[in-house]
Amino acid sequence: MPIDTGQQWVLAGRESELGAAGAALRQGGGVLLTGGSGVGRTRLLAAVLEEAAAAGRTVVTVGGVGGRRGSGGVRAFGSVAECLRWLRQSGGGQRMVLGCDDAHLLDEADAHRVYRTAAAGQLAVAATVRQDARHPVGVDRLWVEQLVERVEVAPFDRTATAAVLRARLGGRLDAGSLERLWSATQGNALVLRELVEHALDDGSLRREREVWSWSGLAGDPPRRLADVLLLWLRDLSAREEELVGMLAVAEPLEADAVARRGLASAAEALSRRGVVRVEQTGRRVRLRLALPLAGRTVVSRMPALTARRLRLQAAEAIEDGERTGPDEVLRTVALRVAAGLVPERRLLLEAARTAVRRQEFARAEQLCRLVTDEDREGGEERGAGRTAAGGDGEVALLLGQVLAGQGRHEEAEEVFASVRGRPGGAAGRAEAVAARVANIAFGLGRVETAAAVLEEERDRLGAAGAGSLLTARAVLAVLADRLPEAVAAGEAVVGLGGPGPAPAGGDGAVVAGEAVAGLGGPGPAPAGRGEGAAGGPAGWSGGTEAGGGAGVAGLLPVVAFARAELGDPGGASALLASWARQAEAWPEEALLDFRSVAAHCALVQGDLRAAGTAVARLVRGAAGAGRLGQLRAWVYQARLLRRRGRPEDAAALLWQAGAVRAGYDWLTSPSWVLALLAGALAEAGRHGEALRTLAEARSAQRAGVRRPVLDDAIGFERAVVLAHAGDRSGAAAQALEVADRAEAGGRLPAAIAALHLAARATDAAPSAARVQRLALRCRAEEARLQAEQVRALARGDAEALVAVAGRFRSLAALPAAAEAAEQAGRVHRAAGRRRKGRLASAAAQELCARFGGALPPWAEPGERGTDATAALTTREREVAALAAGGLSNREIADRLVVSVRTVENHLHRVYHKLGVVQRAALAELLVTRPVPEGGDAEAVGAGRTAQAGRAARPRPRPAGGEERGRCAMCAQPLGSAG
Repeated sequence: MPIDTGQQWVLAGRESELGAAGAALRQGGGVLLTGGSGVGRTRLLAAVLEEAAAAGRTVVTVGGVGGRRGSGGVRAFGSVAECLRWLRQSGGGQRMVLGCDDAHLLDEADAHRVYRTAAAGQLAVAATVRQDARHPVGVDRLWVEQLVERVEVAPFDRTATAAVLRARLGGRLDAGSLERLWSATQGNALVLRELVEHALDDGSLRREREVWSWSGLAGDPPRRLADVLLLWLRDLSAREEELVGMLAVAEPLEADAVARRGLASAAEALSRRGVVRVEQTGRRVRLRLALPLAGRTVVSRMPALTARRLRLQAAEAIEDGERTGPDEVLRTVALRVAAGLVPERRLLLEAARTAVRRQEFARAEQLCRLVTDEDREGGEERGAGRTAAGGDGEVALLLGQVLAGQGRHEEAEEVFASVRGRPGGAAGRAEAVAARVANIAFGLGRVETAAAVLEEERDRLGAAGAGSLLTARAVLAVLADRLPEAVAAGEAVVGLGGPGPAPAGGDGAVVAGEAVAGLGGPGPAPAGRGEGAAGGPAGWSGGTEAGGGAGVAGLLPVVAFARAELGDPGGASALLASWARQAEAWPEEALLDFRSVAAHCALVQGDLRAAGTAVARLVRGAAGAGRLGQLRAWVYQARLLRRRGRPEDAAALLWQAGAVRAGYDWLTSPSWVLALLAGALAEAGRHGEALRTLAEARSAQRAGVRRPVLDDAIGFERAVVLAHAGDRSGAAAQALEVADRAEAGGRLPAAIAALHLAARATDAAPSAARVQRLALRCRAEEARLQAEQVRALARGDAEALVAVAGRFRSLAALPAAAEAAEQAGRVHRAAGRRRKGRLASAAAQELCARFGGALPPWAEPGERGTDATAALTTREREVAALAAGGLSNREIADRLVVSVRTVENHLHRVYHKLGVVQRAALAELLVTRPVPEGGDAEAVGAGRTAQAGRAARPRPRPAGGEERGRCAMCAQPLGSAG
């Protein structure tokens, strides 16, 4: 039975469903494929029937599935009655399979006939039904009486979407493009297929070197895709159409606002059909269309007057609600502008400010242009009121921030320079300076120039405005890896010193109310506009005035971050805690920085319970902080999940974070997010994907601004990937490089973490003395524990390792505790203490079962002595890992700067040592892990099954871009360690 080979690629993500359906038929039963519209039920059924025919079964079909009548040994009938008549004449039997697409459309009589024939053992049924449809009684009885096995066909998740797209494109998508495609389609197979084919046709989906990229759908959905989406919205009642239209022009809408419009029953019906998605955050219940592209399609087909009416109705519904904050102002203004009405200047400016803070730069530019046009048309008469509603300088400042947020940095620089001489008071001019400096540093990548401009402008502003630029100075110091300077800037505001002897009263405690340089300690935040250059890094400027709590709001998170990186996260957390009550009244961008850094400090400290609380607080507040808030929430959630031993969940969040375009941010960068994703994938055992994502991260890093703190964080993730992929000497060399740079910058926790990784992956002895010296200067609890673990490994001290495991466990760091316990068991066994060794290993496995994961490959029981891969040399491991990642012999030779013959010789020895004969087996051996004895066999086995499925899929060529003369995996010069 032929399948349209041009569309076979959508089956790439359906290995498990296809296997389950085939198994049900082989065991003599039938299969019922259930799912929503467009998930690919029909194509999957065709593949199932094709396999049955190939196995010698007689296949008959109704409902249009199966191709031409009589093709390939398959007989297609136009009706159930005709099919069953032929069945009676031929004698039937269990070797016969009846394929029926959309069995929920059968009438009751036909469904009953099919059920009776299957119950009599005359055939096996393979059918599809729509999940939200009412099924005939006969179809329901098929599965109630276990004559068929139900197999749910759900939309593709991100991992399956990546596999599907690799099969179609013959290569991989970058992380941001993958997330954009998944978000646009929500994994719906039909919509994904139509969107991808359109993007290939119009050139928006294109290959850049070895990686495919897609910037998004420009304009309205194309006609064919729009028709597919409208099929999903057919057969709606009048009220359901009204609600779909309102959501299309103004989603999301509060459920209460929808109910006030008399559309509650329509919302319930559309939710049951899967057309409307319900989102609940705290006490807020909001409604969206389940497929984002459906809204754009509805709007594109909507009459202009209807769209105008619905927009005004939606604006009124939002205004009638209980919430009347900046977000609601922005939404109502945007809806009225889209309806052809121009609100008053004050509302336009307020909405533009909010749009910039939310990183909605295209909308903000539209609003700024409207203000400019209104000023131009109104002339002097309207211009008289500008001072109260926002002067020319403020409009230009907002426009500059919009241009910078859209990547138009040269244009933004011209606008910021023009604001320089305009009136607006010292605070307004200082805000313009901070925005300009941020654009030069982050946008144009000229950090030193930005610092020079900042100093020049500080001198020009004088004492009245200089205090407001302290935050800008501190952020530039963080960018340049001069963290003590950032802490010194804080000392001028809140009396905060750098890491040193703890002040009386507690570790790192700060006496609330200490006033230095006239800025004061914790106190009520002043009224008026909030701190932070909207559109730039959150909390970039120091505030609108040089006194009171305003200067603290911008500067405090930067100082706490620097202090944590320098080795005193406890003191940094205490400092933040002393301002927690006042911070709740700060503007959103300053509060976002405050919560983000609080989560960072808790993670550096290593107490995962405290980190969980801090991350949860960040996530709760992220919804009101725009794209940057969502990005930060996903990143810090993912960091916490990885520390808890849940890398797959972390990877899912990092895929989303990689697609966020949030402008520039002093705490994160696109390359670091990709590196975190690579590390999570490596920890999840997906080594090929990790290596390819790491190459993408390195490419983004080279294209971005040099930021030593984040560059070393990227280097650390590179070492993690190499260690998990099998190149442990390369991982150790990379980690030691990171440790050297971090130590030179005074970043003690980062240096100790890198040494800790190198010691665990290879040999602890060379790092023991160094890590002990660094630990004496560091106050981070986790860093101290890591140092103790390295020293215990170097000494072979099993009891010390047991103690380290116990302390990690007290911090809720179960994966770290499990590894230390297993290391203790290994030391006990090496010393002949078998009983203690068994007890320690059992404790390790109990911990693994608790967090639902496994030990890292270098710590697995017996790995060093019994794992066949331990016999590989460093270069053999490099070649094997690259081959497992999908590279050809020629590509490996080019990357390692050796001959193809040398690569072939290495692979020959690898195959001999590992006992394999082909690359697929090599990839599976390097990726999968044995189930630990006494561990969570079900969880680990599930991971192994998924991994085996991934290994069987076509593996794309990884992205290029590595320099010649350097190792492609660890970036070390050839001939160096690793």
